[in-house]
Amino acid sequence: MPLFTTDPTAVDSSTIDEYLGAVSGSVSDLELLLWVLVCWALVLDIVLTAYGLSIGLVERNPLMRQALDAFGLSALALAKAGAVAVALVFRALWPEYALVAPIGLAIPWVLAVVFNAALLASL
Repeated sequence: MPLFTTDPTAVDSSTIDEYLGAVSGSVSDLELLLWVLVCWALVLDIVLTAYGLSIGLVERNPLMRQALDAFGLSALALAKAGAVAVALVFRALWPEYALVAPIGLAIPWVLAVVFNAALLASL
Protein backbone atom coordinates (compact mmCIF):
# COMPACT_ATOMS: atom_id res chain seq x y z
CA MET A 1 0.00 0.00 0.00
CA PRO A 2 1.56 3.33 -1.02
CA LEU A 3 2.02 5.94 1.64
CA PHE A 4 1.23 9.57 1.13
CA THR A 5 1.19 12.69 3.19
CA THR A 6 -1.48 15.30 3.69
CA ASP A 7 1.18 17.99 3.99
CA PRO A 8 0.95 19.91 0.68
CA THR A 9 4.49 21.23 1.07
CA ALA A 10 5.83 17.68 1.03
CA VAL A 11 4.51 16.99 -2.49
CA ASP A 12 6.90 17.51 -5.39
CA SER A 13 4.83 19.90 -7.41
CA SER A 14 7.29 20.53 -10.24
CA THR A 15 5.42 18.23 -12.62
CA ILE A 16 2.08 19.76 -11.69
CA ASP A 17 3.49 23.27 -12.03
CA GLU A 18 4.91 22.46 -15.45
CA TYR A 19 1.57 21.07 -16.62
CA LEU A 20 -0.45 23.96 -15.22
CA GLY A 21 2.08 26.44 -16.53
CA ALA A 22 1.75 24.99 -20.00
CA VAL A 23 -2.02 25.13 -19.85
CA SER A 24 -2.34 28.62 -18.40
CA GLY A 25 0.54 29.92 -20.50
CA SER A 26 -1.31 29.00 -23.68
CA VAL A 27 -4.16 31.41 -22.91
CA SER A 28 -3.48 35.11 -23.14
CA ASP A 29 -4.95 37.57 -20.67
CA LEU A 30 -7.10 39.00 -23.45
CA GLU A 31 -8.46 35.59 -24.37
CA LEU A 32 -9.21 34.81 -20.74
CA LEU A 33 -11.01 38.14 -20.39
CA LEU A 34 -13.05 37.37 -23.50
CA TRP A 35 -14.05 33.93 -22.18
CA VAL A 36 -15.13 35.53 -18.88
CA LEU A 37 -17.18 38.03 -20.90
CA VAL A 38 -18.74 35.12 -22.82
CA CYS A 39 -19.69 33.41 -19.56
CA TRP A 40 -21.22 36.57 -18.12
CA ALA A 41 -23.12 37.29 -21.34
CA LEU A 42 -24.38 33.70 -21.45
CA VAL A 43 -25.72 33.87 -17.90
CA LEU A 44 -27.18 37.36 -18.29
CA ASP A 45 -28.87 36.45 -21.56
CA ILE A 46 -30.54 33.43 -19.97
CA VAL A 47 -31.59 35.43 -16.88
CA LEU A 48 -32.94 38.36 -18.90
CA THR A 49 -34.73 36.03 -21.32
CA ALA A 50 -36.29 34.13 -18.43
CA TYR A 51 -37.45 37.36 -16.83
CA GLY A 52 -38.81 38.70 -20.11
CA LEU A 53 -40.73 35.51 -20.76
CA SER A 54 -42.10 35.54 -17.21
CA ILE A 55 -43.63 39.00 -17.73
CA GLY A 56 -45.21 38.08 -21.05
CA LEU A 57 -42.61 38.99 -23.63
CA VAL A 58 -42.07 36.62 -26.55
CA GLU A 59 -38.83 35.20 -27.95
CA ARG A 60 -38.25 36.70 -31.40
CA ASN A 61 -36.17 33.81 -32.79
CA PRO A 62 -38.80 31.40 -34.16
CA LEU A 63 -36.66 28.27 -33.69
CA MET A 64 -35.75 29.17 -30.14
CA ARG A 65 -39.37 30.12 -29.46
CA GLN A 66 -40.46 26.61 -30.46
CA ALA A 67 -37.69 25.05 -28.37
CA LEU A 68 -38.62 27.20 -25.37
CA ASP A 69 -42.28 26.23 -25.77
CA ALA A 70 -41.36 22.57 -25.93
CA PHE A 71 -38.54 22.33 -23.37
CA GLY A 72 -38.51 25.55 -21.37
CA LEU A 73 -35.39 27.45 -20.43
CA SER A 74 -33.32 24.28 -20.56
CA ALA A 75 -33.51 24.57 -24.36
CA LEU A 76 -31.83 27.98 -24.20
CA ALA A 77 -29.18 26.73 -21.78
CA LEU A 78 -28.53 23.71 -23.98
CA ALA A 79 -28.23 25.87 -27.10
CA LYS A 80 -25.77 28.16 -25.33
CA ALA A 81 -23.77 25.20 -24.01
CA GLY A 82 -23.66 23.75 -27.52
CA ALA A 83 -22.35 27.01 -28.93
CA VAL A 84 -19.64 27.15 -26.25
CA ALA A 85 -18.72 23.52 -26.98
CA VAL A 86 -18.35 24.26 -30.70
CA ALA A 87 -16.24 27.32 -29.90
CA LEU A 88 -13.99 25.32 -27.58
CA VAL A 89 -13.48 22.63 -30.23
CA PHE A 90 -12.64 25.36 -32.74
CA ARG A 91 -10.21 26.85 -30.20
CA ALA A 92 -8.56 23.46 -29.66
CA LEU A 93 -8.24 22.67 -33.37
CA TRP A 94 -6.95 26.08 -34.42
CA PRO A 95 -5.11 27.64 -31.47
CA GLU A 96 -3.56 30.23 -33.75
CA TYR A 97 -7.06 31.74 -34.01
CA ALA A 98 -7.66 31.57 -30.27
CA LEU A 99 -9.41 34.94 -30.04
CA VAL A 100 -11.89 34.18 -32.82
CA ALA A 101 -13.92 31.70 -30.74
CA PRO A 102 -14.67 33.92 -27.73
CA ILE A 103 -15.13 37.03 -29.89
CA GLY A 104 -17.58 35.11 -32.08
CA LEU A 105 -19.69 34.35 -29.03
CA ALA A 106 -19.13 37.54 -27.03
CA ILE A 107 -20.24 40.02 -29.68
CA PRO A 108 -23.72 38.65 -30.40
CA TRP A 109 -24.38 37.63 -26.80
CA VAL A 110 -23.34 41.00 -25.36
CA LEU A 111 -25.50 42.71 -27.99
CA ALA A 112 -28.42 40.45 -27.01
CA VAL A 113 -27.91 41.31 -23.34
CA VAL A 114 -27.81 45.04 -24.10
CA PHE A 115 -30.90 44.80 -26.30
CA ASN A 116 -32.81 42.72 -23.73
CA ALA A 117 -31.78 44.99 -20.85
CA ALA A 118 -32.82 48.08 -22.78
CA LEU A 119 -36.14 46.49 -23.71
CA LEU A 120 -36.83 45.47 -20.11
CA ALA A 121 -35.81 48.91 -18.81
CA SER A 122 -38.23 50.58 -21.22
CA LEU A 123 -41.25 48.70 -19.89
